[in-house]
Amino acid sequence: MAAAGETVTVSLSMQARLEGQADSANVIGEIRGREKPDEVVVMGGHLDSWDVGEGAHDDGLRLRGGLGGPGDPEAAGAAAAPDPACRALDVRGELGQRGTAYRASLGSDVASHVAAIEMDGGCERPVGFGFTLLSPGTAPGHAPGAHASEPEDPKAARALASLREIASLLEAIDASRVEWGGGGTDIGPLMRDGVPGLSLDTVVEHYMDWHHSDADTLEKVRPADLQRAVGMLALMGYALADMPERLVP
Repeated sequence: MAAAGETVTVSLSMQARLEGQADSANVIGEIRGREKPDEVVVMGGHLDSWDVGEGAHDDGLRLRGGLGGPGDPEAAGAAAAPDPACRALDVRGELGQRGTAYRASLGSDVASHVAAIEMDGGCERPVGFGFTLLSPGTAPGHAPGAHASEPEDPKAARALASLREIASLLEAIDASRVEWGGGGTDIGPLMRDGVPGLSLDTVVEHYMDWHHSDADTLEKVRPADLQRAVGMLALMGYALADMPERLVP
């Protein structure tokens, strides 16, 4: 209509509003490591769209994937604890805190975190991971599936090469891609202190059709996609925890 020269008027009625802050709690599950129990690979996620819908893609099934990653007997590699601990972090709500309470609880122990992984792009068919290593104090971006060019920092480039070697084990399910640019809102506070951050990336074909709406329901999830995501988190989390050296020494 606008292209035809007509004047277009749009009215928008919104009922959304902020009700102020309220207390909530994070839920943390952990498998302690054998040799380096004080070092941690953390997988973070949040409950975000539960108020208007089921929040299956954002971010309920990330919680299932994260719990499956480090601790589910059905997931590959979970039979024995790796060297550092694998920790699943469930942030109760994305709005407002976004992982800051977890970061604050660590204090100087943030240096014990080998890596942080977040899955916040829905649970469609997974294709691989994104990776970012920030200089302390730098703000991470957050755009599922959006990636930049290769890193200029040699340390980040070496870490990216290591991650690609690990992810080559996922070639059989066509999910071995690791690209520069990843992270998430919940692990952002950790990344700003130099913790390597990863995102589990999907095709993002319909995620934004359901995002933050009552259409975000469980029937939109293919069980095979969820199984792949759980396996990918298990493999990447275990490998990062069991490497002889840290991803970023």
